[in-house]
Amino acid sequence: MLPVALVGGALLPYDVTMLHSVSAATANPANSASPRFFESVGIRTGSRVLDIGCGNGDLGRFVARLAGPPQGEVVAVDSSEAALALACAAGREPNTAPITYRAADLAADLHDLSRFDVIVGRRVLMYLPDASATLARLVGLANPGAILAFQEHARASLPFGLAALPLHRRLYDWVWDTVAAEGGDVTLGLRLVDQMRSQGLSIVQARNEGVLIQPDHPSFLPTLMRIMLPRLIEHGVASAEEVQPDTFAQRIRDEHRAVGGTIVWDQAFLVAGLVAG
Repeated sequence: MLPVALVGGALLPYDVTMLHSVSAATANPANSASPRFFESVGIRTGSRVLDIGCGNGDLGRFVARLAGPPQGEVVAVDSSEAALALACAAGREPNTAPITYRAADLAADLHDLSRFDVIVGRRVLMYLPDASATLARLVGLANPGAILAFQEHARASLPFGLAALPLHRRLYDWVWDTVAAEGGDVTLGLRLVDQMRSQGLSIVQARNEGVLIQPDHPSFLPTLMRIMLPRLIEHGVASAEEVQPDTFAQRIRDEHRAVGGTIVWDQAFLVAGLVAG
């Protein structure tokens, strides 16, 4: 799970001001399922791919490797100019499809983007005001036989491990309470198959992967807390006094060390659907 930011009237699954620090800090374990999933959905060399809500461009760069030159192309859209600037700054990797970055409001008409063989998104639909309406617009951009593939998340009775994890659970609840307060859909991952079927898509893949925090790896949670803290406070979810940010990283490490073992922090819902040919 990654937090939302309200930018230009659209909910986005990141805080643009923190994108550099996130990329430089401990990797977000919620992204670990992405390569396995998106590599498996059928992005062939020469595909024209749309990456919605591209953020800092990680997913777009990954699918560009799969679409490949010379005919392949990735169009990556986001409503945040700051995020697009960071994505552009990363440059193009060798032997990959070219990526075109465009500003676009996913809650509005997307008719000027032309047609695509593949449409992908990661933690985007769950932050939109009407995911069903956006899906309908995306299906309208898809070629016959195109694949639409999304990674989304949903609130659950997490986290869990070998024993109680009260601080981990408080952070989990704070984050999801904030997502809800900002208008995000905290159940979208659980309803994604239904949403895609309602748009006429044939589901070709639907699975769930646990997002794990291992005892021998640095935790992403202190970074997540720093990103979320202003938003927690803004929406009255938690105060700085409750979070105690100066000692949070040490306390979260101590709790994991005391419990030991793997922590199941979140769940990634991975669904791919096929447009009728």
